[in-house]
Amino acid sequence: MAALPPAAVVGFGFAFLSFAGGRAEVWRMTDSTGPYSVLMAIAVLGVTLVLSGLLSMGPSGRHAPLVVLVGLATLPWLLGIAGTQEAVEKVLAALPDAGNGDALAVLVAGTGEAMVTRLLGAWMSAALLVAVAVGLVLLRERATLVEEDSGRLLGAALGLALGSIALLVALEAHHLFELLTTLATQAPEARAGLIAAGTKKLTHLQELRSATLGALAVLALALICWQFILRPEDVTQWAGSLMLAALAAAVLVLDARPMQLAARGAREADVSRTLLPMLVHHDPSSAFDAVPPPRLPPGIRSKR
Repeated sequence: MAALPPAAVVGFGFAFLSFAGGRAEVWRMTDSTGPYSVLMAIAVLGVTLVLSGLLSMGPSGRHAPLVVLVGLATLPWLLGIAGTQEAVEKVLAALPDAGNGDALAVLVAGTGEAMVTRLLGAWMSAALLVAVAVGLVLLRERATLVEEDSGRLLGAALGLALGSIALLVALEAHHLFELLTTLATQAPEARAGLIAAGTKKLTHLQELRSATLGALAVLALALICWQFILRPEDVTQWAGSLMLAALAAAVLVLDARPMQLAARGAREADVSRTLLPMLVHHDPSSAFDAVPPPRLPPGIRSKR
């Protein structure tokens, strides 16, 4: 049981090497994150060790609350969000000092680089959440009560759903990183086609994310109702599930904040509206009236 978090982190780590395109590309990505790459490594190592210790208590009959397990597993994701938020703020602060053409290049390149910490954090959290879900399924065999057995299954499904969302966020962040850093080097006439293709892929990822989010909401509601209806006097159980639902919602809200900040900053800086539909992907309230063809559905964002 204790080996699950390390095994998941190592497995996802090797998968990331292949997914990102090899060690050279990974080094290029992490180099843009500055100290956050070191903080991320320390956080992942610490969380992995703590989760291993908590899951190892299961066979002895002592169980850590689900909200604690999931909360720990989402820490790398939260750290990645913080890194992206800080990077976006630095990019927007530099826009007034750039010329009109330079501002667009700074915004696009900066947005792409800002995605790296979000990518790494969400990817590692996905690995840890999968480890938590598998651990809960294995502990199910030791359950003594039917409601305890069902509660762990629902908890495992909820953790797996949140892990799936984290993985989709990582895929989205990686796509934005590749797309925006490429756009920053392209001539203006070549950008429209890249934006259209990139937005289409991001829209597909967003559709998958919305479907998974719906499943997560259903599972969270089912877990709360199950625990409350069967044992309403056990406040710690169903109140913990309420806290877990609130935690998941908070992580998803925080994940959207850097993109909303970039969209508002780009509008205030009055940079080219050609790229702004990508920013609207996470901020529907920031839709713009005049977007040159091709008209793009909400899907991407640009920062810096």
